[in-house]
Order: sequence, then structure tokens, then C-alpha cells
Amino acid sequence: MRLSALRCKWDIMVSVALSRPQVVAAPMTEIERRFHTLQIEEEKEKSLLCDFELKSLRDEKLIAKRAELEREGKELSELDEQIGLSNAMIQDEWSRRGEQLLKNINVANTQARNLKDEHSLMRMLDRKLVLIVQQRFGQDGYKSPWILPQLRHQSGETLRETAERCLREVAEGVQATLYGNAPFAVHTHKFPKPLKQKLNKDGAKIFFYHAVVPPSSTFLPKKKEELQCFDTDE
Repeated sequence: MRLSALRCKWDIMVSVALSRPQVVAAPMTEIERRFHTLQIEEEKEKSLLCDFELKSLRDEKLIAKRAELEREGKELSELDEQIGLSNAMIQDEWSRRGEQLLKNINVANTQARNLKDEHSLMRMLDRKLVLIVQQRFGQDGYKSPWILPQLRHQSGETLRETAERCLREVAEGVQATLYGNAPFAVHTHKFPKPLKQKLNKDGAKIFFYHAVVPPSSTFLPKKKEELQCFDTDE
């Protein structure tokens, strides 16, 4: 059925499910932690040693020998040359860099700081967030329930173009990736009888598109109090 024919009895609406994917892995459950520990133990028992691990064992023997020669007051220069840069020193440097990286990223504090800010894309980094809005639909004094952003289709544009316009209407500077030219779902919403008689429409056909926004994206909502980012469980 063509949209022009469908529009005679139905409002054509396009809705966008704008989501922010997980940024960090979710904490392991108790069962996952136990299984992980079991896997590590099994790997240590059954796996062959890599070159790095073999060198670590060699370093331990050379360092023990060096300590013994040092107690005896013997020459250490030749042994020091064999030891060179030990794996223990390399691992200490890796640990230092890792701690500095965690400090710079500051994931824990970022989550804590933005946990209650329902307008922030940086809350709940271990979960997928979905954008919901309250819309006025051109009616002063009216606010819709919290819904996925949606917009009425205009004659002459494709459904995808309506979806792109919907994102621009919600906020300025949205850098989202809209998936596909075709909607992934459609919902039929029938109007109550008074509204049906007033608008001379049976209801609305709502076509859904999916879009993903990166966590680093910053955009300015037209009305911040009418926009929230929620986990799907909320």
C-alpha cells in the first residue's frame, strides 16, 4: 500500500530508538567469578609455558644466583649482563602504566558522578541506554508520556529522511548512526473515539528505526528536562 493511500485514514509517524551501547564490561556474577578462577587454574596446570614465562623462570634462577655471589663478595658484572632487563622489571612498568591509565580514564568516578544524571550518556557505562523523551507535538500545555522520539511523516520525504529529521528535532549536534533504509518494526495505534472524530483519522501507523550514538558524543537537547537516558530495565 502506498503511503499516500495509507495517509487518508492514518497518521504516518516515524519513531527512532536511539541507544548508547555498553562502554565497559559488566561486573561478573558469583558463578562467573568461580568459573573464571577455575579456568585460570586449569590453564596453569595444562598449558605450556610461553617464552615470556620461560624467561621469568630463568630470571628467578639468575637473580637467586646473583644474591648468592653478592654474599660471597664475587664479581657480578658478567651475571648482571646476562640478567639485563628482567621480566619482573617489565611487569612493574606495565603495572605502573595500567594504574596510570585507570587513573586517567577514571571510569569508576565517571559512573558515580553521572549515575543520577538521567540526561547524561556517561551513566551506567556497563549497560545499554535508550533515549526517551516527552514531546508536545505542537500543542501548548501538553506533554506526552515518556516515549521514544517520534515525528509525523511529511509528504515527499522517505521514512528514513523523517527519522533523520526526528533526531535533529530532539537535540542539536546528534552524531548517531541510523541503521537501514527500512524500518525494523511498525505499530498500529488506534485513536480513542473523540480524537478519531476530531482528526478524522483512525489512528497512527508508527514506523520504528534504530540508531546508535557513541558514548563520546555530545549534543544539546532542545529541552533538557524533556529528555532522559534510561537502562532498558528502568
